[in-house]
Amino acid sequence: MRILICGLGSIGQRHLDNLINLGYKDILIVSARKFIPVKFKKIQIFKTIDEALKMKIDLAIVCNPTHLHEITAIKLIKKNINIFLEKPVGYNRKKLVTLKNIIKKYPNNINMVGYMMRFHPAMKIIKNILKKKSLGQIFHFNFMWGEYLPYWHKNENYKKSYAANKSMGGGAALTLSHDLDLAKYLFGEVKQVNIIKSKINSLKINAESAVDILVEFRGNIIGNIHLDYLQKKPTRKLNIYGTDGVLEFDYYKNELSINKLKSLKIKKFKKFKRNDLFVEEIKYFISAIKNKKRIQPNIVSSFEMLKTFKLV
Repeated sequence: MRILICGLGSIGQRHLDNLINLGYKDILIVSARKFIPVKFKKIQIFKTIDEALKMKIDLAIVCNPTHLHEITAIKLIKKNINIFLEKPVGYNRKKLVTLKNIIKKYPNNINMVGYMMRFHPAMKIIKNILKKKSLGQIFHFNFMWGEYLPYWHKNENYKKSYAANKSMGGGAALTLSHDLDLAKYLFGEVKQVNIIKSKINSLKINAESAVDILVEFRGNIIGNIHLDYLQKKPTRKLNIYGTDGVLEFDYYKNELSINKLKSLKIKKFKKFKRNDLFVEEIKYFISAIKNKKRIQPNIVSSFEMLKTFKLV
């Protein structure tokens, strides 16, 4: 299986390391970076995707900046290459519509968008709790995720990163859209959405630094999703409220609690490592290719999700 990695930033290097550790050796890279880590020097590197596409490729992992996602995916789909596309799927609605229409011409193509939080062991438990209605009727939820953008890659100028630039598909809403995908994954059909974006001048970026989304799901489930680039002490929490109990998940504490009237259960994920999420999602994607199985979240469903939340 020959694998092409498009983009060799931090996430591209993570995927490359993981693939090598999983035993994959036939790997190609597309990167215009002047500096390539020494450990990757022996891997064949192309400056453009057009050069790489002269080779036979079985699957591609797209992890270049957001504003390049659509055009990269279009070129790959036209070659009917299976794609793992890092989130978000893109930000240009017109290009995303074009991509969606091209995908229709290749019904056997397997593609996936990298919302890796679905692979957290806590999410599997939460999904099962909601399925069994163990909390009674769900009526409210609150998701909070805040991190300080300048801390992400301390050796780089954050103001030049795609995350900080609207023209590159940046901004808190798209860059931190994992929680939007999780909400859709956990609660299903969205009925209505209200979104407020704000720009706090302290970061001096040209994209929103924070966003609040009030959303109603089918079944009278109403909640708020808050995302920001501003919290110097990272916070990532998920609370779900039901008529029979409350569920709380703290990502940074690796702790899930289910609090009912007469009981309190606490689950700690002591063996969990963040990189496990990336390993599991790639294993899932490659398994789907081998078994010719369509999967979620894919490019079309992720595009529809971003439309629902008024982000494209």
